[in-house]
Order: sequence, then C-alpha cells, then structure tokens
Amino acid sequence: MKKDQVMGLLFLIIGIVLIYGYLGLQAMQDIDIASIPVAIIIGAIAIIIGAIYLFISIFFEQTDDMKKRKEEIPKEDFEP
Repeated sequence: MKKDQVMGLLFLIIGIVLIYGYLGLQAMQDIDIASIPVAIIIGAIAIIIGAIYLFISIFFEQTDDMKKRKEEIPKEDFEP
C-alpha cells in the first residue's frame, strides 16, 4: 500500500473506532440522545474523508499504472 492509501485507511479506522468508542461510552452512561454529539459528527466526517481519500488515491494509482503499461507496449501492437 502506498502512503495515500494508508492515510485514507487510517482516517476510516479512526472514524469507526471513534464512533464505536463513543457509543460504548454512551451505553455505559445515561446521556441525553436528543442532540447529536460532537464525537459522532467527527467520526462520521473522518469516515467520509477516509473513504474519499482512498478512492482518489486508488484512481490515481490505476491511471499511473495504465500510463506505465502503455509506455512499455510498442506502438506496433496498437496499430491494426
């Protein structure tokens, strides 16, 4: 995995752990659920950022690999 993919995956994992950790804490205590807690919002944002970051890094990696493969294949193979 490249650095970009690791960072995206890290954001994803941090967001999931944050949400589950807060929900576990909430289950142990009686907290008012009427308002959306800040930890849930931060966790959801981290998940979204991580997913977007992963998709973008995978897209750029695939386009770079495709360019490298086209450079390796001789021009004669592309012509009929």
